[in-house]
Order: sequence, then C-alpha cells, then structure tokens
Amino acid sequence: MVPLPKATLLLIEPEARVQQNLAVVLRLAGYELLFARDAQEGFAALQTYNPSLIMLAYRLPEMEGMQFYETFLMDKKFREIKNLPTIILTDEPIPLNEKWRFFRLGAKALIIKGAEVEDMIRIIDREVEAYRSTETASSAAPWRTARPEYLSHLDRQIVLRALLENAGKKTKERPA
Repeated sequence: MVPLPKATLLLIEPEARVQQNLAVVLRLAGYELLFARDAQEGFAALQTYNPSLIMLAYRLPEMEGMQFYETFLMDKKFREIKNLPTIILTDEPIPLNEKWRFFRLGAKALIIKGAEVEDMIRIIDREVEAYRSTETASSAAPWRTARPEYLSHLDRQIVLRALLENAGKKTKERPA
C-alpha cells in the first residue's frame, strides 16, 4: 500500500533540472509536488489546487519572485490562502534589502539551491506542520487566529493591568 503524502507543495521554478532534482528529494521525503515554470502557471496552480507550502524561485521569467510574492499577497483572489508558507529558492546572492523585504512580507525561509537536503526537509516539515496547526485552529475557533499569538498575549496583559489598577483605585476610595 502506498502511503498518503504528508502534504502537497507547489514548486514555482523555471529550471527543469532543479524541478527534477527537488521532485526526487521531496517525494522521497513523503511530499506530493505540483510544478509551475513561471508566475502565470504559479497563479493558476494556486487557484486550482490546495498546496500546503509554496517553494518560489527568486528569479522567474517575465516576473521576479518578489513581484510574484507581492502580487500573491495583495490579490483578492488569494485572500483565503495568503498565509500559505512560502520558501524562497535561489542560486545567486540576494541583496540584503531584498532578503529583509521577503521576510517582512512573511516568507518563512530562504534556501540556496543545492543546500543540505536534510536541512531543507526539516524546514519544509516545520512550516507545513505550523501551517496545518494554524489552519486547524482557525477552522475550530477563528477568533483565536485573528491576531498573532504575541498580540493576544499583549491584550491579556493590558486587560490584566487595567483590572489591577481599577482594583487598586477601589481600595483607596474606601475608608478603612
């Protein structure tokens, strides 16, 4: 019996050689792959299929990876899946400001093509698992994932501080 794949990944990569190499590695790791050679195919795959992670080449024909990622995040067609984890793939140096821009927009990792396979699989496993857990939580209790966890923690701290201050004022107002 063939085991079910861990998840489906969308690989947006123009080079057939890189697609083939990653297909072998990721299938052995238990993933199913969808392929896109350019931005148009990538957008079409996102509208048609339900991947758990995007692996996006930094350089694409007709559109840079950054432009694709920004369009994906801003386009109303993808509103429901804009939290899909995205990993950037590159075989060339990326300027520091571009790296920070990817990360500020929400990219989860930047992987150099040809990097250690175990490291890449570990990153993919981590991000797919994190995405699944947030998807499960948001379908069970949408209000919990409406804000990042640290904001929810800050909200609780603010409410607690206000309650304590109000309790302190009430004890000062009462004559002893």
